[in-house]
Amino acid sequence: MNNIFTYNDIMDNPTSTILTEDTITHRIIKTEEEFDALEKSWNLLCERTNSFVFQTYDWNRTWWKYFGVFSKLQIFVLYDEETVVGIAPIFCDQYTLFGRNPYTYLRMIGSTTSKTEEGVLLGQKAYSDYLQFLIHDEYVTPFYYHLIKFLKNEVRYDELILDEIPEHSSTLTILEKDFASFGYDVSINDASKTSFVVPNNNWDDYLNNLSRNERKNVRKCIRTFDSGETRIFRIERLDVRDDFQRYLERFIVMHQEQWNKAGFPGTFAEKCMSHFFLETSMKLHDEESLRLYALLPEGAGSNENYVAMSIVIVDSTRMYLQHSAMDISSDFLQYGPGKTLNTANILEAVQSQKIFDFLRGDEAYKFRLANHINQNKTIIVSIKSGHRRLYRWIVMLVQRVRKRLAIERVRKQIKMKQSPSITGWCSYLYFILTRLIHRRSHALKRTDKS
Repeated sequence: MNNIFTYNDIMDNPTSTILTEDTITHRIIKTEEEFDALEKSWNLLCERTNSFVFQTYDWNRTWWKYFGVFSKLQIFVLYDEETVVGIAPIFCDQYTLFGRNPYTYLRMIGSTTSKTEEGVLLGQKAYSDYLQFLIHDEYVTPFYYHLIKFLKNEVRYDELILDEIPEHSSTLTILEKDFASFGYDVSINDASKTSFVVPNNNWDDYLNNLSRNERKNVRKCIRTFDSGETRIFRIERLDVRDDFQRYLERFIVMHQEQWNKAGFPGTFAEKCMSHFFLETSMKLHDEESLRLYALLPEGAGSNENYVAMSIVIVDSTRMYLQHSAMDISSDFLQYGPGKTLNTANILEAVQSQKIFDFLRGDEAYKFRLANHINQNKTIIVSIKSGHRRLYRWIVMLVQRVRKRLAIERVRKQIKMKQSPSITGWCSYLYFILTRLIHRRSHALKRTDKS
């Protein structure tokens, strides 16, 4: 890779080839027709870069279809003559407050948005687990030069928010250094942790790196689906094209029931989320890049008596555990079906020498089973202004209140559906009380540690 220079490095050198090279230009994509026309070039660039599934054209275009209704495209595209050599999939969104739009911000497609057709988006985090720009290795410096030129001079916004950036990305260091020198407020904060298993040599090596107790649990799980007298489960890969959407819909129901039982809305509480999931999953399955696994009791026949299911995205180097779910009404929960299916998926990844990526999440089991943990970052660039800071504080406060009220409304509906009339109200109030006690106990523990 060429040496990377910042915007200021280039401006301090008037003879820089980037300032004099006529073939390198940038263009801003603002319409869906222009977005559609990028498909071939976008896919070619993905093949030439070290990208994740979340940077593919289909993923971004489908996300925009369901979440970009009230936003405006501002996709930055870098060209060398007619060849696309860099893409920053940015969009512009506005917070609405009392019929006005006091605050404008830029985000990356695949992140989150202030509003969908169904109202406030319940999800608190970006749907895509890794967000980063697509840049050809030979054009990193001109890409950032033209991008910062665009962000500094050609678009109006109050805040640039880039979520879930991999911690080693050049985006963090270059944008922080340049925008700070221009007098902007720049902050880099921790976003989500991502945990994954890197296959060193073989399965035994992986097991030896686990704790003694976890190694014992993993071997116990293997015995439940391995051949022999201890076998309890069998694992099927559901792959019939004509039935695949029905399998996915079955998965959504199982996933929602599991989370609703715990008192949460669940990932697919909103139609836009379930529609996005279904469409991207069908496309990835058609490309042989998505697998749906089901865990069934041994001897269950073909009656679709699934105890657990997992959605795994596969590329040339990784297996991503996108979602997993269990049947909370099953008589086999005592055998740990979710843990068993995870173990089977990790085993397959290690045997095929692929990285098994748990993606985001702070669930304890991910950290116990993973041998690598990375910290994604969020970089926020904002214009220094007292009244704009006040606008931002008010807008963010109102947005949090709106989202909290929407989430609580869904939770109340769940509890009322599970237990109608006065019993449902009591169940909902009890859930709130226990949650407050739980948070209070965690706060006290943190205070004691400090």
